[in-house]
Parts: sequence; structure tokens; C-alpha cells
Amino acid sequence: MKKILLLLGTCTLASGVFAEGYQVNNMSARQTGMGHVGTAMKLNSESIYFNPAAASFQTSKFDISAGFTGIVAKVEYRPLPTKDNGYLGSPVEKSRNKLSTPLHVYFNYKPIERLSVGVGFFTPNGSSMRWGDDWSGAHLIQEINLQAFCVQPTVSFKICERLSIGAGLMITWGNFDLSRSMLPTKSGYLQAAGGLQMAASKLQTTVEQLQQLPQTPETAAQIATLQGYIGQAQAGATYFGSDFENRAIVSAQLDGKSNVAVGINAGILWDINNKWSLGMTWRSRMNMKVDKGHAALDYATPEAQQYLTLLNKLSLLAGGEAVIPALDQGTFHTQLPLPSVVTWGVSFRPTERWELAADLQWNGWSAYKNLNVEFNETELGLKPINSVKNYSNTLAFRFGGEYRAAEWLTARMGMYVDESPVDSNYLNPETPSMTKVSYTAGLSLRPVKFLSIDLAYCYVSSADPERTGSYPVYDYNTGELSSVFSGNYKLHAHVFSAGVRFRF
Repeated sequence: MKKILLLLGTCTLASGVFAEGYQVNNMSARQTGMGHVGTAMKLNSESIYFNPAAASFQTSKFDISAGFTGIVAKVEYRPLPTKDNGYLGSPVEKSRNKLSTPLHVYFNYKPIERLSVGVGFFTPNGSSMRWGDDWSGAHLIQEINLQAFCVQPTVSFKICERLSIGAGLMITWGNFDLSRSMLPTKSGYLQAAGGLQMAASKLQTTVEQLQQLPQTPETAAQIATLQGYIGQAQAGATYFGSDFENRAIVSAQLDGKSNVAVGINAGILWDINNKWSLGMTWRSRMNMKVDKGHAALDYATPEAQQYLTLLNKLSLLAGGEAVIPALDQGTFHTQLPLPSVVTWGVSFRPTERWELAADLQWNGWSAYKNLNVEFNETELGLKPINSVKNYSNTLAFRFGGEYRAAEWLTARMGMYVDESPVDSNYLNPETPSMTKVSYTAGLSLRPVKFLSIDLAYCYVSSADPERTGSYPVYDYNTGELSSVFSGNYKLHAHVFSAGVRFRF
């Protein structure tokens, strides 16, 4: 039970269920249909994200793009056969994820032929995972939501007719909330009942020792107080031994808001000729810092709160530590790196109607080695927490094509492969990370010259049918390995994007 602080620390900020790590790829409904390529393409205002250098190739004076994405992701978990379950397969447990809705808005203005200025708003990082409070891993994670928002003012300049550069400031902030059971769901009620029963037994021994002493008013009062505690502890043990097998007795709910972080998104585009273009972009690393995160404790019933409070009190009276740490009495600080990203792209236009593009992206996930959580109020005696992540750098390959079938209709298809940065020895239900293979399709309708309507669909699945991994859990006080949460994970996601673009 005392290891709960470490467990809370490890899930304070978690990874995504769509892009690998906690990146979000959905920055354009148009490009979602094309496999998220765009580094070497001239995308007008949307180039603010994909490659700031390309924004100065805009042919209109103003360009505006806005859209949203709906992500429906499902994850399945099955425990590994062990001696405890008779080496038999256990029932599959499924996530209950809510709909995630990343947004994007871009505006680009071209005052002169070689220069453009613009601004974008988008959600470059995020995560959403919901398992519920009655599954076997509720002590690791029940629900988590993470969002990072970015405003990016951008300048793009053509050095010559076919070569341009661009850069923007990524002004980023975010927030998160999560919940998890303070005790394992299927055994926590037995731990609580056993703890109260043990406390009652120790108190009874103390009462018997006091009864052997000469009786004084003070001794009698002490015996009466202890007997009152014994009665309450026995009642609590009976209560927790009744119907809590598939319920979270007490859950911790954490939330925090990060400080504003500033990074750079810079790029270069070489429009070699009418058929070929090359591009490269770099997004710098940023650290999202939370100075004062808050926690609350959510008890299943008033009785559960009463008896767990009693258990804490009895543990402290016996010279031990609180069974349920006083998380709700303090605040914490931590930080999460948003890794640097380098992307190389090429586009090819074999005819006026076709454009093909490919991107190769490097993600600097090795920056995420651990997650340190420290509590601000030292008087509470809550120890700092160091949770090992050991992420690795990854590559993502994206390919897409579009065909302009008519002035009013453009069709697109694409696919991408995104490597997982998470080692199998650190795989857990808050981060059921897998190398993902995704297939996309989309179209644009242009009812009038200045307006385009973009629609796209993306199906995301894992490269392997399932991934097996384990998550080590270390005791908060001793730092020693106390348990391992292992299992098989499967996942898939359906992604729908819609957007509108205006140019004039």
C-alpha cells in the first residue's frame, strides 16, 4: 500500500493512444487523408506546422484553415497465465476511452511576394486513456487525460524563387488529470480488512497488558479508549470483508497545469523544379513544468473513508506510517519533456493532377528517461519519487498521394509506420505503446473557388497482433521491486477529421 506514491508518480503524465509517445499527428484534415505527410509540400497556411518555410509559396494573399479530429481508440488487456490463475487464460479487459478531439486553426498573410507572416493554434501533444475503476489494473491507472496547446507565430521568407526558409515560436502550455485506485482493486479490500484486523489484535494485546497493571483512573480511561478502537477496527474489518472485490475503495485524483514553455519550429524548402521538392524541419525540445499540482482522495462510501482514516490513525499510533498518504494535503511539482523532432520530406508531381510525398521523422524520445515527482510541503514527509521510463529515439515513415480528379474534387490516400519508444520491460496500461501501422483516405470538395472542405479517415492498428510486456513496481519506502504487472495488449483506433480552408 505504501508503494502508491511511486505508482502515482509514474502516471502523472502519460503517453498517447494514437501517435507514439504522446505526440498528436492530426494537424490538418487534408493531410490526415494523405498519411500526415507535408514537409516538402506547399500547404499554404497549414505549412505553419508542417514546414514554416513553405508558407511563403502561398499564391493567395490570405489563407485560413481550421478543423478538428475525433479519435476513438480501443485497447484490450489480457493477463499472462500464472500460477495464481492456474495457468489459464483470463477474460479480456477493454478500455472505455472517451472521444478525443484535437483542434487546429491556421492563418497566413502574404504582404509581398517573398514574405509571409502567420499564426497557428494546434494541440501537438496529448493523451486519453480510460480503463474504469473496476478492472485488475485500477491501482496503476483508472483514467488519464493530457493536453498540450500551442500558439505559433511564424515568418517565412523566399531567399530566391525556389528556396525558402521559415521559423516560428512554439508557445506551449497544457494540463492533465488522472485517477487511480490507492489499493489493488481485487485484493485491496482484503488488505484493508487485514490491516484493521491486525490493528485490533495488537490493541487487544496492549489492553491485556494494561489490565495486569494496578488499576488507576488513567489506566481505566486508556483501556476504554483502546477498547473503543478495537470495536471500530473490527467493524471496519467486517465492512471491508463484504462486497469490495471489484470496486476501488479509494482513488486518487491528480490534476495540474503546466507553465508556458517556448520552443522553435524551423524549416527549409527547396523547390528543385516543377516536379520535385525537398524539405526539412526541426522542432526543438521543450520541458513542460508543473509547479503546483493538486490531488484529491475519492472514497467509495462515507464508511470507507471513516474506516481507512481509522486505519491510518492506528498505524501512526503503532509507530508506523500512514497507509493512505495525505496526498490531498499537499502539492507537487514535476516536468515532462516534449522531445525534439527532425523531419525530412520529398514530394513528386509527375503530372498536374498527381502529387506524391514521403516523410521520414526522427523523434528524440531518449530525453524521457524518468519522471521525477517532488512534493512541495516538506512537513508532510512525502518522499520524492523517481520513476524510470527509459524511452528510446524512434523513426516514423509516412507516405501519401493525392489526385485532383476535377476542379471541385481531390482524392487522397496514405499510410505510415510509427515506432514505439517504450521498452517491453516498462510497458504498462497507462502506456500500452506499440509500433503502429496506419492507413488513411480522404477527399476535398471545392464548391466555390475560395473554399475547400476536407474530410479524412484513418485506421490505426499495431504492427503485431499483440504486444506482451511487464511493468515493474517498486516499494516506495525501500525502493525494492515489489511486484510486476504483466500482460498482453492489443489496440486499434478510428480517426475522423474534418476541416475547411479559405483563400482570397
